Amino acid sequence: MKEAMEQVKNELGRDAVILHTKKYREGGFLGYRSKEVVEVTAALKEEEKVKKKSSGKKGKKKDTEAPPLPVTPVFPSSVLNQYKTSGTEAGVELAEQGSPPFGQTRQPPVKTPALKPPAFPDFNSAGSRVIKAEAFQPAAEAVAGIPGTAPGAPNLMPPVTAVSSPEDAAKIQRLEDELAQMKSVLAQYMRKDQPENMVSLQEALLHQEVCDAVLADMAAKSGVGETLVDCRTEEAKATLATYLNKVMKFSDGIKLNKHGIRIAALIGATGVGKTTTLAKIAARFVLEKGIKAALVTADTYRISAVEQLKTYSDIIGVPLDIVYTPQELRRAIIKHKDKDLILVDTAGRSQHNDFQMKELREFLEVDNHMERHLVLSATTKERDAASIIEKFSACNPNHIIFTKTDETSSLGMILNLLRDKNISLSYLTNGQSVPDDILPASSEMLADILLRDKL
Repeated sequence: MKEAMEQVKNELGRDAVILHTKKYREGGFLGYRSKEVVEVTAALKEEEKVKKKSSGKKGKKKDTEAPPLPVTPVFPSSVLNQYKTSGTEAGVELAEQGSPPFGQTRQPPVKTPALKPPAFPDFNSAGSRVIKAEAFQPAAEAVAGIPGTAPGAPNLMPPVTAVSSPEDAAKIQRLEDELAQMKSVLAQYMRKDQPENMVSLQEALLHQEVCDAVLADMAAKSGVGETLVDCRTEEAKATLATYLNKVMKFSDGIKLNKHGIRIAALIGATGVGKTTTLAKIAARFVLEKGIKAALVTADTYRISAVEQLKTYSDIIGVPLDIVYTPQELRRAIIKHKDKDLILVDTAGRSQHNDFQMKELREFLEVDNHMERHLVLSATTKERDAASIIEKFSACNPNHIIFTKTDETSSLGMILNLLRDKNISLSYLTNGQSVPDDILPASSEMLADILLRDKL
C-alpha cells in the first residue's frame, strides 16, 4: 500500500483524490506462490490540471484566451453515490440525464427565481400533518437553462402538500418496535456478566406476575440494561418508580378542598373490605390531622356492616348517618355541610346485576363532585378484576383502592390493569388494623411493594 501511494503522489501530486482501494492476489498455481497486489484508483481535480498546464507554458497569455469556467466541487457524498450506482440501472439512468462524471467542469450555476417560504404546518381533522406552500411566483426576469420554460413565462408549479399517512405511522411504530428488540437483545448480552445468584428487576417483576407486554414496554422505555440490574439496589427501585410514573396515575390518597367540603364514596363488589377501608381513612384524617369528618352508610343490606361502622364512628368520635334512599343521602350531606370531609359507604354490588348497578348510580348522582373510589381486592383473579373495572365504569369511578395486599404473593395485577388507564391509584391496604394498615398510593410506594420479596 505504501508503494502504491508513493506512485500516486509521484504521478498525480499530493492533491490527488483517492477513490477506491482494494487488495487481491495474482500469479502462482491455484493460489500457490501467488503475490499480493494493491490497486489504488485515484483522480485529479480538473482545476489542478489547468494549473499544471498554465504553469508549464512560457510567455504572455493571449488576450483572446477565455478564462476557465469555475469548477463546482464534487462532495464526497456525490462521489460515493456515483461509485455505488456504477454499472447499475440507476447509473445508466443517471448517465442518460447528462450528469457530468467526476472531475469534469460544470456549467455556471443557474440563477433561479426567489421562492416564498412555506406556510406554517397545519393539521387536518384526522390529525395528519399537512405542510402547505403557495405556488411559486413568476420570475421578473427570464429563467434560463430550465427545459420547457420560455423566457419571461411564469412558473406554474402546483402547491406542495406533504401528508403523514397511516403507512408512515406504521413505519414509525415498526422502527420503535425494532429499537425495543435491539435494546432487549443488548440487555440480554449484558446479562452474561452478572452473577448467577443475582435476581434482576425483570425477574422480580415476573415473580410478581407482571405480564410480558408490560415488561417489554418497560424495557423499551428504560435505558439499556436498566431492567437487568439487581432488584435489591436503589437503582432498580428508581427505574421501576420512573416507569410507573410514566404509565400510571397516582392520587396519593384523598385531597381535601381548600374551601368547602370534600365528599368521597367507596364502591365495589361484596367482600372487598369497603367498610374497614372507610374506617381507616376516617381515622387517619380525624386522629392524625384533626379534620372534622362525618360518616354516611347506605349499606343497609347487611346489619353487621352498620354495626361495624357504628363501632368505628364511636371510637373515632365522628357522627354516623344511615340512609336508605338517594334523597336521604342528599339531606345527610346538607346536614354535615360544616364538615371538611364526608365519607360514604355503599352496599356491595355484583357487576353482573344490572338492577343493583342502576341503584348504585342513583346514589352517586346525588352530588356531581363526589369522588368515587372503586375498591378491589388484590386476591381477586386478574380476569375477574378486569371485568369488575369494566362493569363499574358505568359509575364513572375516578380512583381505585386495592385492599388485602398482604394476603397475596403477587401484585403485578395492579400494574397490568392500570397501565395507560385514565384512573388513579389512591390507596393500598395491607392488613386489618385501623388506622395503621393503609398507604396513600405513590409510584415509590408501589415500587417498594412490588420488590418487597426481594429487598
